[in-house]
Amino acid sequence: MTRHLPLVLRGVVPPDATDVRWHGPRPFVTRCTFVTADGEHVEWGVRERRRGQGGGRGLTWWIGLLFVVGSACFVVGPTPGYARLVGVTATGVTFFVGSLFFTTAAYLSYWQVIRPEGHRLLGWEPRVMGFWATAVQLVGTLCFNVTTFAALLDLPVDAAARWVWRPDALGSVCFLVASYVAFAEAGHRWLSWRPGHRDWHITALNLWGSVFFAVSAVGAYVLPDGATLAVGWANGGTFLGAGCFLVAAALTMREARDVPTAT
Repeated sequence: MTRHLPLVLRGVVPPDATDVRWHGPRPFVTRCTFVTADGEHVEWGVRERRRGQGGGRGLTWWIGLLFVVGSACFVVGPTPGYARLVGVTATGVTFFVGSLFFTTAAYLSYWQVIRPEGHRLLGWEPRVMGFWATAVQLVGTLCFNVTTFAALLDLPVDAAARWVWRPDALGSVCFLVASYVAFAEAGHRWLSWRPGHRDWHITALNLWGSVFFAVSAVGAYVLPDGATLAVGWANGGTFLGAGCFLVAAALTMREARDVPTAT
C-alpha cells in the first residue's frame, strides 16, 4: 500500500510502530494513525502535513492572505451603494481584481500539493485527494477571471450569455466540486461532522461559500432581453459566498501559525 500514499505521508511511520492504520474516503488516503514503541498514539494527516510546510508565515499563510483580499473584493462589489459610490466600471474592476487574487491563491494551493510529490510548476497526482480539490478550484478561478473581465466589456446579449454567464456557472460548479473534495479530505470521510477541528470548519465554510456562489450564478442568468434573472440572488449569493470564503481564509492564516511544521 505504501506506493499509493502521498509522499508527504511516506516515512512518517517508524519501523517499530504498531497498530498502523490508514484512513480516508475511498479510494484516497488522507490520514494515518499508529502507536510508537513507547506507547504514544500518533496521528498524521495529509492536509496537516501539507499545510504545515514552512510554518508561521509560510506558503499557507500567504495563500490565506490572498484569499482574504480576493474575498474582500467580492464582499465589497455587491454591497448596496458601492456601485453608486464608485461607478459601474470601478465595481467591475473590483470583481476582476478579486478574481486575480483568487487565481493566484488557487495556483499556490495547487502547487503546495504537487511540490512534495516531486513536481515543479505543473503535475498530475490523481491519487492525492488534495490534487483534485486544488486543480478543480484553479479551473474555477480561471473561469471567474474570464467572466469578470468580460463583464467589463460592452457585449451584446448573446455574447454576454456566452462570456459572462457561462464561465460564471462553470466556475461555480468547479468551486462546488473542489470545496466538497476538500471538505472530505479534511473530514477523512465523504460525509463528516468534526466541529472540534479547525480544518473542518475551514472547508465547511468554503463549501457553504460555494453553495452561495452557485445561487448567485443561477440568479445571474442572462435572459433573452439582456436582463438578469434575479439580481437579488446574484448579489446576495455573491456577498454571502464571499463572506464565507473571507472567514475561511482568515482561519487559514491562523491555521498556518498553529499547525506543526512538516519535516
